[in-house]
Amino acid sequence: MTETSRIGPHKPLRDATAVGWLCASIVHDFRNPVSAIHAAAEMLQGIEHAPTIVKRLAVNIHRATCRMRDMLAEFTSLGHENMTPTEDCNLRDLIVAATQAALAEVESHNVRIRIDVSSEIELPMVRQRMERVFVNLLTNSLEAMPSGGEVRIAARGATGCILVEVEDTGSGIPPAIRDRLFEPFVTAGKEDGLGLGLALSRRTVRDHGGDLWTEPASGARFVLRLRDG
Repeated sequence: MTETSRIGPHKPLRDATAVGWLCASIVHDFRNPVSAIHAAAEMLQGIEHAPTIVKRLAVNIHRATCRMRDMLAEFTSLGHENMTPTEDCNLRDLIVAATQAALAEVESHNVRIRIDVSSEIELPMVRQRMERVFVNLLTNSLEAMPSGGEVRIAARGATGCILVEVEDTGSGIPPAIRDRLFEPFVTAGKEDGLGLGLALSRRTVRDHGGDLWTEPASGARFVLRLRDG
C-alpha cells in the first residue's frame, strides 16, 4: 500500500446508506436488552454469599455489557460530525486493557500476547473508541489461531506520530478479501461476522488524525499511525 493511499482523503463511513440503516437498527433493537442484562449482572454481583463461580460469571457479563454499550455508542456516533473530546491516554495501559477484553471475548488457548510498548507514551485519544480498535484487532488474531500462537504489539516513534504494529502468527489475511479488507460488510471465515469491525476501526483511527493499514507478513500484520500531540 502506498503512502498516498494510506493518508489520502477518505469517504466517511456514514455516507453509506446501508450502514446508516444498520446502525440505527442495531442501536434501537439492542439498547433495551443490553441494559436489562447489564442490570441483572449488577444484581448478581451484589448477592451476598453467592458461589465464587457465580460472582466471576456476573463480573464477566457486566464487563461484556459495558463493552456492548460502548459499541452501540460508537454506532450512534457515525451519524454525527463531532467526536467526543480527547484526553491524554497512556498507550500501554490502553493496550493492556484491550488485551484483557479480547481474551474475555474469545476463548483461546496457548496464545501468547507480547506487548512491546513503552509505558511513557501518552497520546490524545477518545479512550473507549481507541480501546475498541485494539480489541477488534486482537479478537481477529485470537480467532485466527484456535490452536495457539503469538500476537506481538510493538510501538515506535516516527516524525510527528507513533507507529503501532499488531502482528500474529495465524494464517494471514485471505487473498479473496485482501484488497477490500476495510470496506463495510467484507468478511471471510466468520459465520456470524458482519464485516464492520475493521471498517469502523479505520474510521476511528482516521478520526484521530491517523490511519490504519496492513503490511505483508507470514500472518496478519496491521499498522496504526497515531498522531503524537
